Amino acid sequence: MFSYFNTDSLARINRLDLIDLAPRISPLVVQIIVAITFTAFAIATRELINTWAIGAGPYAVNVPFILLATLFGRFRAGLMALALTTAYSWYFVLPAMGSFSFEEPGDGPRTLVNGVIGLTIVCLGDVTRTAGRWLLLEKEQRIAERDMLLVEVDHRVKNNLAILSSLLSLQQQKSENTEVKVALSKAAGRVHSLAKAYESLRYDNLDNIAIVDMHDFLTRLCGSLREALTLDGRIELIVAAEPCGLSRDRAGAVGLLVNELVTNAVKHAFADRDKGTIRVELRVVPDGAVLEVSDDGVGLPDIIRDGAQGTQFLKAFAQMAKGELDSETGDQGTRHICILEETP
Repeated sequence: MFSYFNTDSLARINRLDLIDLAPRISPLVVQIIVAITFTAFAIATRELINTWAIGAGPYAVNVPFILLATLFGRFRAGLMALALTTAYSWYFVLPAMGSFSFEEPGDGPRTLVNGVIGLTIVCLGDVTRTAGRWLLLEKEQRIAERDMLLVEVDHRVKNNLAILSSLLSLQQQKSENTEVKVALSKAAGRVHSLAKAYESLRYDNLDNIAIVDMHDFLTRLCGSLREALTLDGRIELIVAAEPCGLSRDRAGAVGLLVNELVTNAVKHAFADRDKGTIRVELRVVPDGAVLEVSDDGVGLPDIIRDGAQGTQFLKAFAQMAKGELDSETGDQGTRHICILEETP
């Protein structure tokens, strides 16, 4: 953990490199500005200290500002800050004040030692900054490699699901048994649902790929469902999802659950109706989140009947998402509520 913290800290320091942040300005100009700025901070700090401890630690106050100048502006900025702060302390703080002469015998060696220490700090600061730069480049290279691998895995999974769906459809066409055809058709539909749910699980948050933003995920998923089910405005699919994070496996299960519920509603809830509304809502609550999928159709008794295959799938998806599913239906529509445990 200590090693990781050092690596991450060094990477963050390098993101504050002012020469990189101002590429249009000459590096030397940036370094001069950095050196003057931190020298001004050192002088201001010295003046503040002088209000209650005149002349205390004449060179010690400069140390942190020399280091900061090195980290923000590289070696030359730190070296210039060292020269400027040392000259200021020598002339204005050491006795005799307002002169470069030494009033006390130990002031000469003190100035020399502090100069050597300051130079050491500049060198160490620049080495630290350089190490951080290499670590940052290595981290970015690994992220790029990981992105390529994720894209490759995505393509393979999607291709495999497409091949499986095609094989099921082909086998359905060849079969002469009606029951087998129905079973294969349902299986192909499940695979298609899985493909749609997986397709919506993008790696948007590369800093934490294990967590899925459910607002974006459900929005994308329902968008894909609108196209796949060819709603054409006859049935309105509304998404109202609050920002919430879930682990990838739970998010995938929620996607399958939403896919199944929306697909069933489109197929069965609006018989003999020209229009209808399906609403997918995700609310964040203190103990987790609540997923609700509702419609204003004629009711879905087959979906909630005990022992029905559709119900078994729904309950399985809810369990995979670590949630409890409750359904109610009637002439005014159907409502499914899944209470999800603590997120993510």
